[in-house]
Amino acid sequence: MSLKVAVIGAGIVGCLTAIKLKESGYDVTIIDKNEIGKESSWAGAGILFPLMPWEYEPRVFELCISAANFYKKFSLKLFKITGIDSEFIESGLLCIDPPNKENILNWVKNNNLNINECSFSNLPSYLFPSVTQIRPPRLMKAIRLFMQEIGINIRENTNLIKPKKESDSIKSWPTTENEKIKADIFVITSGAWTSNLVNDYEDIIYPVRGQMIQYKKIEVNIKHVLYSDDFYVLQRKDGVILAGSTVEHVGFDKNTDKTALNELMKKTSILIPELKGIMPKNHWAGIRPGSKGNIPVIKKAENYENIFINSGHYRYGLTMAPKSAEELYKVISESIG
Repeated sequence: MSLKVAVIGAGIVGCLTAIKLKESGYDVTIIDKNEIGKESSWAGAGILFPLMPWEYEPRVFELCISAANFYKKFSLKLFKITGIDSEFIESGLLCIDPPNKENILNWVKNNNLNINECSFSNLPSYLFPSVTQIRPPRLMKAIRLFMQEIGINIRENTNLIKPKKESDSIKSWPTTENEKIKADIFVITSGAWTSNLVNDYEDIIYPVRGQMIQYKKIEVNIKHVLYSDDFYVLQRKDGVILAGSTVEHVGFDKNTDKTALNELMKKTSILIPELKGIMPKNHWAGIRPGSKGNIPVIKKAENYENIFINSGHYRYGLTMAPKSAEELYKVISESIG
């Protein structure tokens, strides 16, 4: 009989972890307090590359390096099964007038990547032609259908609470409705909400708000993802334009505000003058799982034998999810023998 795994948190990290475990022979249930992929995974831009990776520890790019190849194949698989186009685009990323240009060139050389030196609005820039993007809301919708297709049990709108520590192994997890979720193994992929479920992670994984804006289609073609001074603009297949994002330490407050809106619009109009004075069609906020250095926790939980953590991917959950799922699977396999 297959071991039962409960994956708690159904963002992109949780979903890919659940899929990896299901395809490896486990009986998998995925649980979320909301709907599948409706928190930070839905809110993000979908750039499959760590912004300014030369400023991070090597571990960040190590977790991100396989993302483009994974999603290129996976999006085709999802389209074949679900009919939903996740809009994987090989758009490239244009890094405009970056500081520390020597660091960039050294990092590119050390990682065997190709870049093209060019200019944007008479500013020295670097084009990373291999950078790709995907459309998270459509991706998550397709993944939900795919998980149903392969037999993953889905439980949405189910709130869990911290279990009482009675032994080194937990057999069931309590909900706010006094129900018990039974499993042999529990995997926490709850992002910013991880510390609400297990102790000792309050200062390791924490909420960081990010606000974004979206413009309706106009007569402009943005060929690449444009990135400048920790701000990006990109265009989807249907012509809509996204721009973002803020980094705000305000707890779990998902409200948007006019100050951020004005700042995002100002930065957008610098990169795309055609958008100056045009109000965005949409403005939203998501809660990222902040972590030191953008490095997630992928390990067995402290003081428990059958609880595992795969959380804290900060700004790169989508990009790190494929590799993180592989690593978490190995951790579980080695732990249970």
